[in-house]
Order: sequence, then structure tokens, then C-alpha cells
Amino acid sequence: MAELIALHAADGHRFSLWQELPTEPALGAVIVLQEIFGVNNHIRDVCAQFAANGFAAFAPQLFERVGGAAEFGYDEAGISEGRARIAALSWEDALLDVAASARHAAHWGTVGAVGYCWGGSLAWLCATRLQLPAVSYYGARSLPFIDETPGAPVILHFGARDTLIPAEYRASFAARHPQVPQYLYSAGHGFNCNERADFHAESAAIAWRRSLGFFREHLQPALPAAPSDSADFVLHPRLQEDGIEVADLELCRVLLMNDARFPWLILVPRIADLRELIDLDREQRGQLMDEIAYVSEIMRALFEPEKLNIASLGNVVAQLHVHVIARYGNDGAWPAPVWGQGLAEPYQPGQIHATLKLLRGALTPSG
Repeated sequence: MAELIALHAADGHRFSLWQELPTEPALGAVIVLQEIFGVNNHIRDVCAQFAANGFAAFAPQLFERVGGAAEFGYDEAGISEGRARIAALSWEDALLDVAASARHAAHWGTVGAVGYCWGGSLAWLCATRLQLPAVSYYGARSLPFIDETPGAPVILHFGARDTLIPAEYRASFAARHPQVPQYLYSAGHGFNCNERADFHAESAAIAWRRSLGFFREHLQPALPAAPSDSADFVLHPRLQEDGIEVADLELCRVLLMNDARFPWLILVPRIADLRELIDLDREQRGQLMDEIAYVSEIMRALFEPEKLNIASLGNVVAQLHVHVIARYGNDGAWPAPVWGQGLAEPYQPGQIHATLKLLRGALTPSG
């Protein structure tokens, strides 16, 4: 299923995201980063290829920060227009949109990035600044960032006949980052795009197999949901928007509140139309208390809080849910409750991956 949706970056900028989901549960999520020509047929086709191979794919409309969404042709006029857009778009602003896309994509598993041309250099920054596993195709603008260290696995694809990326460029990266695999193809710049003159089908096919293998190795699917206690159970949209699914216990779905200021979990009993604790039967109430205690023990062990705040309010979201929050004397809201205290600080992609891995390892039976 492919559609265009809207997201907000951390600075409040609203942008569009091309989203293509697989028909089966996703193996993970891939952020597809555009060339200077915009989110065009080629980029959407890349998203479709990833979806066909089991990954959720997302392409942010990065040009919306500098004049609105646009697609340019592969001629001189298109190149000129595209270069003008990227000259106006800072790497930092582009990464804000990528980070917001990655937070959204985390609902489908761990997140990686793949980029082409200008997006290839952005993919390098995804590995160094956002700690996303990344694949860079002919990123000709990466050299200024050669001294940045990847915080996640990354591979580089280059064309041997690429006049924009000479041998000296590749050698500099190899010397500075000998652990980063480089793959060289008998092709020019843009060899992966079948709409460009330099398209090279054999090189594109080999690079695709390597890229797909890379993501299969380094990405993981979202934790499978346990059977629901109610076939009609639906998570409230506000909880779905504010939280990231961590695990399903016997009764409750566990969410991580997307606010990095506080270690904050939310337990939601998976029973349709449930509003009050007293609407549970005796056995379910006992199970809920057990799961609150279980999650609280894990929060205390992992985060060593000074105090645990445990509460069920429901004035904004009537669906029964229980907050378990780790509190500290220096957390910015202390000693008051966390509600209404400042603005939420969404997790960065690297943070969310590490936090989800920690929590899922502790909450699931294998952990």
C-alpha cells in the first residue's frame, strides 16, 4: 500500500512522506533519500522494490523546506533546478526531516537509510549523526564529512566511471574508514536509475542484492503482537501517536512514551472499549496489577530512578491505560507530575533503537 502522509519535524516543520508498506509484516523500515531531482518516479520505484521485498519504505519530501515538493527532469534544466534547491537546504534541516521520518518508521521495526547522489551523502550523515544503518549510492558530497565516525554499519556504492567521484575521493574514504565496505562497479554516476543515461542494469542488480542483504542483516522487524484478548481491541489514536510499541504482555500492550526527558512506559489492556479499572473482572484486575509490578521492577532495574510514578488518569484519553514513569530529582519536572511540564523531546533514531532494544530484551520471555 502506497500513500502520501504528513509528518512534523522536531522544529515544527510540516512535510510530506511517501510511504509504501509490504503486504506482510515488515522485516524492518528503510528511509529512501532522494537525488537532487526530488521524490520522483525513481525514488517511488525504489520504495516499491523495498516493500515488495518485505520492508516498509519511506521517502521524505525534503524539498518542501525550500520551495515546496518538486520533481525535476534529468536534463540540464532539471540539474540546475535541483542544485539550486540543495544549495538552499542545509544538511541539518534535511536531517530533522529524516529523523522525524525514522521515528515514524520505527513502528515497523528497526530503521535504516539508503540514499542516491545527494541523498547518498545524506545517508552517510544518517550513519554518523543519527546512528542509522545506511547504504550510500554515489554520494558525491560526502568528502566534507570524512572525519565523522559512523555510529552504525554503512556501505558505499561507487561507479568506476563516475566523473563526479574520482579515484582519489574513494581512496580518501578507504584510508579514513577502512572498516567501511566500498563496492566499485563498471558504471558512471547514477547507475542505479533506469531513467538516467548512465543506468547500468548489471551494476544496479548487483548493488541491489548487496543493499538488500545489508538491510536483512542489520534491521529487525517490530516485535510481533501477542494474540489480543479482544478481537475488537484498537489502540486509541492519541496513544498510537504519542507512544512506540515495545511489547505485548499477557494482558497489556506496552508503549514507550516518545519523550526522551523521562523513561516512561504505558500499559494498555488489550480489551475493546475498556475505560475503567472496575470494568475488568477479578482475574483481569489481578493480571493488570501483576503486569504493572513486573514493568515497574524492570524500570527500577534498568533506569535506577529515585521514584516511580504510577498512575491511570484518562481525562484526555478515556481508554484505560496506566503510566509507569521513572523520576529523578533533576528531571526538570520534579517534584511535580510530568503532565503539562514543558514540551516533549522526541527520541532521536539512535536513542530510540537503543532504548527499544534494552526494553524489549527485558520485557520479552527471551530477555
